[in-house]
Amino acid sequence: MRVTIITFAMVLLLGIQLSAQAKFKVLRNFGSGTDGNVPAGPLRLDSRGNLYGVTSGGPGLLSGVGLVFELTPQKTGGWHENILHVFTGGSGSAYPWGGILFDTAGNLFGTAEGYGSYAVGGIFELSPTNSGWNFSMLYSQGAGPGVVFDKVGNLYGYIGGSFYGAVGELSPGSGAWNYTQLYSFCPLYGCPDGYNMPAPPIWDGKGNLWGTTFQGGISQSPCTAAFGCGVIFEMTPNGDGTWTYNVMHEFASSSTDGQSPIGGLVMDAAGNFYGSTWIGGAYNQGTIFEFSYTGGQWVETVLYDFPDCAQGCMVEGTLARDKAGNLYGTAAGGNGNCAGYTCGVVFKLAPQKGGTWKYSVLANFTPTTGGFQPFHGVILDSSGNLFGVTSGFGKYGFGTAFEITP
Repeated sequence: MRVTIITFAMVLLLGIQLSAQAKFKVLRNFGSGTDGNVPAGPLRLDSRGNLYGVTSGGPGLLSGVGLVFELTPQKTGGWHENILHVFTGGSGSAYPWGGILFDTAGNLFGTAEGYGSYAVGGIFELSPTNSGWNFSMLYSQGAGPGVVFDKVGNLYGYIGGSFYGAVGELSPGSGAWNYTQLYSFCPLYGCPDGYNMPAPPIWDGKGNLWGTTFQGGISQSPCTAAFGCGVIFEMTPNGDGTWTYNVMHEFASSSTDGQSPIGGLVMDAAGNFYGSTWIGGAYNQGTIFEFSYTGGQWVETVLYDFPDCAQGCMVEGTLARDKAGNLYGTAAGGNGNCAGYTCGVVFKLAPQKGGTWKYSVLANFTPTTGGFQPFHGVILDSSGNLFGVTSGFGKYGFGTAFEITP
């Protein structure tokens, strides 16, 4: 394990604020009976401004095992939904989850989780044709949520492996895709290396893969999770086709460290990483952190501790970062009451002079104004507009797709 030092930023909370400028708009209410139910991953934006995503159910209110959809902006200001593929039970089928990817030819790639003999989990491809989209299952031994491309078209992520999963590579070959296991989690009792990746890894500028795990790592106090509080890891290529796995940080390394990330990492131009944790921190309601190489070692800095669930807590999904260095995310909590549970928020964390950060709530969900549980983070377009999904409520009760214009 590499040395990790935990520090705490000089965070001055300059008043938790609700943004008066942000405008919220529902783009799609899921569950009408002809489309999907319950979005199951973050949205993806293409170069033409279309949005893509997956749902875990539909079409129909209580039918199917999910679908892939496209939302296209209309000149009238509305959005039109195209259903690209509907999954069905049985061989070669699955429950889609995680984000969507595109290659340079316009093919779409995603991941799906299986459910015994009823649905097969793995990696799928949708290829555009004049008459629709052709579906093919590239790999059927489990994958996700989500994968990432390298520069030559290979796919990497939480793919295959033993009971605890593995970091794997899927490479296009002559008529088929070839799987290579790069690292299998839990070689030692107690899984000190971590396991259960909540999001695909990302590349740094040197060709290394970085990611998080939700479980494994430290499993004793101050960790409050029975199966460990997760880790940050790095995968480095050895030049001979093999890779070395390094645990870079174990969450719950102190009583005020974050625990159990339910999202991946984002990186800035200087090679610093940013992420969030679901629980832990000074108030045990989650944190936002920076992980940077400082003074010859990797250092974790807690940028923000969530102190009040009424303004959001327990971050879920990977953060988004804009060119100005602002961080955006989704969390539980908020003031809305969704059948006895809080409805969730979209938040912004903005860097200030002197190393401080300012937290504000951009959207506070209620049952009638946008949905419930925005689990999967948000994405940004080139104009700074935010897009995301909720997992419940909305007009038909099965979630929404939304836009926030700052």
